[in-house]
Order: sequence, then C-alpha cells, then structure tokens
Amino acid sequence: MTKKRTKEEVVDHMAEAKRLLRESEIMTLRAQELSKSMVEEAGRIAAPLIAQVKDDAREDPDKELFQKPFDLIEMALDLDDENEEASEEMAKLMDVFDMESVVRPPPNHDDPYDVVVVGAGASGIGMGIMLTRTFDLDPQRVLILERGERVGESFRRWPKEMRFISPSFNNQGWTNSFDLNAIAYGTSPAYTLQTEHPTGDDYAHYLNELAVNAELNIQFNTSVTAIKPRRGCRGGFAIDVTPTKKEKDKKATTLKSRYVVWAAGEYQFAQGDTPLFPGSELCRHNSSIDSWKKLPGDDFIVIGGYESGMDALYNLTTCGKRCTVASSTAFWKVATDDPSTELAPYTMERVRQAFRTAPKPPRLLSPLRVFKVEKDKSSGKGGYLVHGLWGAPVKHEGGEHRHREKFFEDDFEELGKEGTEIQLHTPQPPLLCTGFAGSCSLGVAKDLFEWGEEGTGCLAGAPLVNDFDESTMTPGLFLVGPAVRHDTHIFCFVYKFRQRFAVVADAIARGLDFDTEQVVNECRGNNMFLDDFSCCKGACGETC
Repeated sequence: MTKKRTKEEVVDHMAEAKRLLRESEIMTLRAQELSKSMVEEAGRIAAPLIAQVKDDAREDPDKELFQKPFDLIEMALDLDDENEEASEEMAKLMDVFDMESVVRPPPNHDDPYDVVVVGAGASGIGMGIMLTRTFDLDPQRVLILERGERVGESFRRWPKEMRFISPSFNNQGWTNSFDLNAIAYGTSPAYTLQTEHPTGDDYAHYLNELAVNAELNIQFNTSVTAIKPRRGCRGGFAIDVTPTKKEKDKKATTLKSRYVVWAAGEYQFAQGDTPLFPGSELCRHNSSIDSWKKLPGDDFIVIGGYESGMDALYNLTTCGKRCTVASSTAFWKVATDDPSTELAPYTMERVRQAFRTAPKPPRLLSPLRVFKVEKDKSSGKGGYLVHGLWGAPVKHEGGEHRHREKFFEDDFEELGKEGTEIQLHTPQPPLLCTGFAGSCSLGVAKDLFEWGEEGTGCLAGAPLVNDFDESTMTPGLFLVGPAVRHDTHIFCFVYKFRQRFAVVADAIARGLDFDTEQVVNECRGNNMFLDDFSCCKGACGETC
C-alpha cells in the first residue's frame, strides 16, 4: 500500500521540482551559448582553409587541419542539435571534401571483383574497412565471404566465460595510439561495449556495428571450397564457393577476382584436428566448450599451460571443479619483453586468484610432456589415463625486477624426476588446450603458401609471405590476421596484426592503379601502417 505523503512533503517536492527546472533552463541556455561559440571558433579556423582549397593557384591544405573545426562543429551539435549555424558550417566542410574527392580509376582487369576477402571476423572486417573506407576501393567490388550466419562467428563460439586478455580503453586523442582491440582507427570496443575485457559475444557485436556502419559487402552462409590462381599474364583467381545451407535459390558457383585476401582466422581450425600424440582424438579441444560452468563433471585434466590452458584452469576452478594442468613448459614462470610469448598480466592475475580463492585449488605439473591418452579399461573406474614424461627442470631467465608472489611459484607447482613417467586418471575426456592449427594450414589455401621449417612455438611451420604479406608462392593472394609472421615477429594480437592491413591494402590498391601516397601517409600517422620492424622490440625488459 502506498504511503500517503504529508502536505509539507508535497510542498517540498514541488519546490525541489521547480528548482531543478530552473537549473535545467539555465543549463540549456548555457549549452546553446557554448554551442554558438564553438561554431564561431570552427568558422574562424575553417574559413582560410576553405579559401585555400578554392584557390587553384595554391596547394590544398593537409586534410588533418580540418579535423579541429569538424570536432568543434560535431560537439556544438551535440550540445544543441537545433543549431542551424552549426549544420550550415558542417555542410560547407562536407562540400569542400566533395570538391576535392578523387575519382576512382576504372577497373584495369575484366573480373567482377577487385578483391575477395575470406572471413568476416576481426581481420576480414578490418581489411574490408581499410580497402573501401580508407583506400576508397569500390565497396561493390570488394566481397567478403563468410561461412557463418553472422559477422564474428568465431567470437560467438567462445566459451561464455572467455574474455579478451588485452585490455580495451578509449585512449584515442590523448596518445599516439588507440584502443588495443580496435580493428579500425577511430573506433573503440571499450567505448562501444563499455567493458575492458570483452567476451566473444561482446566483440562480435562491435565487429557487426562496424560492418553495418561501413556498408560492407558480405555474403554469409558461403563456404570457399577452392581457390584457383589463373596463370599467365591475366592473373586473378577463380574462387569456388558453395552455400552452407540448403536454400532453393542458392547453389555452388565460381567467383572471379583480381586479388584474394585470406582472413579466415584460427579459432574454428583447432590443433586437435590433427593427431598430436596417440589418443589425442579422445581429448576434447577447448574451442568446443560452450560454457565452462555448464560442462558436466567436476574433475578435469588440462593438457597445455599457455593462454588457453590457463583460461580453462581459472574458469574450472571458479566453477568449483578440480583441475590439473599438464604443461611441457611452465609458462607461468616465463618472462619476455614480447606480450605474444608470455602469459598476459590479466591471465596471471586470474590464475593467482584461482589459487587464493578456489575451494578446490588446481595443480600445475611442469615440465611434463603428455605422450599418450587412452581409455582406462583396467581399473574398473572407467574414464581416461593420461601418460606424461617429466622433463628436465628449467630455469627461466628474466623477470628479476618483477613482483612475484612466492606462494604461487613455490608451493603449488609440482615437479617430478627427469625421465620418469607419470600416469594421471580423469573421469572426463582430457581437455586439449594446445592452441590452433589455423585456417591457413587446414583450409583450402594451404597449398597456395610455402611453409617455413625453422623456428619454434608460434614461428614453427608458419606460412611464408613477402614484405606485403603476399604469398611467396601465389602472387595476388594475401594473408592477414594472427597467422602473419615476419622473421621472429609474431602478429597474434589485434593491435599487432591491424597495423599490417594498410600494407596489404596499399599493395592491392597500387595494383589497381590507385594513387596511394597520401592515404599511406595518413595511415602511418594513425599507427596503422607498420613496414619497419625495427620498432618491434621490447621497450622494457629488465631496465624498469
């Protein structure tokens, strides 16, 4: 029952309402005044720039000089969306850019598409925006093929609890860089999603927003079954595609394009698809988990101790499940100056939290290499037996100046005698967290790349590309995304591989007779054109 207010209370509320209305009116007037002032300032800056553009005897000013008046007018409209002077000034600026817009060169080949991009994930959407919005290729001649139903299909398949290990923060405008997880300059997952460590579904939403806003030409439910280079002077590719769903008006066909960009990613192409050791087919790859919380069972063995394995450890123990990690390398002790070769701070923080708070603390077994998995047919308990071989103790160099928590390193890591075997029992299929082979090595483009034999870890068996990320074996076929490698440089994070988008787009645009000098300079200024790897080195190491 609603309490009846006294007469005094009603009078107080009315007085408060009147006070708020007066303050609101004052704020509105102040916003209108500020909006008018910002338009005047924008006009003062823009007027000489516009005059310079209209003067045929003078060179046009740098486009970046127009950014401040643009920002001022946009803010003025945010303060007062009925400010007609602001709308008029914005129209003047837009007219200037229409006057100086460059006409696209006509197609220099007979194919209906300039570029076919395979994959509508982070790399594919980022590349599509770079080609059409930044380098001004005709959006209708750039086709993105996606075998799933929506943008960001791989991210939507992440376990519900999995999150980005690199933090998102909208720092653009205050630094020379921008959000680490953004795939396009001027965007920020932190701003769009209001979260620091997005889930897979979160990030897929961000990607879809960009794709819709950029009006990218995407063909969904389409599987690429073959990519056939056309030899000779004509060049180009014939791309065989088939619908992933049976629909009356859909059928297998062949597309023709001058260039192909492979951007199909890694997540849907698990390492577990190829035998790692006898019995690996009995294991369950972490990419097949929909939710750690809903995973049946309460006692698991995780094979692999890098990011995927530590993510499994954290989520299993948080859900109250027992977890034993068997890893050939104690990654939790590795310290390097390359974020791609050590556990992320976010991961380490969560692992330490698991040891502190989990009702059933996990076990870390390393260096232990699993060499066989089999069904337990002898003990009568059922389940699985995991066979491992203890390696030699390893002292990992580096990290002397880091703060380490003694209880984590010394009290919870279990060591065995070198060369001896250990047998572990688990009632559930062991969880394989050993990474991903990737679409490049398991997809239809595999035979169109040469493969390196040198290197270890992520560098071992990498597809070989030239300085423009073009296949050394198949001209016109480009690779973008986390599979890109150059010497010892690994581009597995978004903030790394996005800086190669413009390098690829530049090579393609120049091949289509575009003049790219100005746009390349703009990309360099935005930290989106990385062609000098001398800067790609540890900036901290042991000097802190």
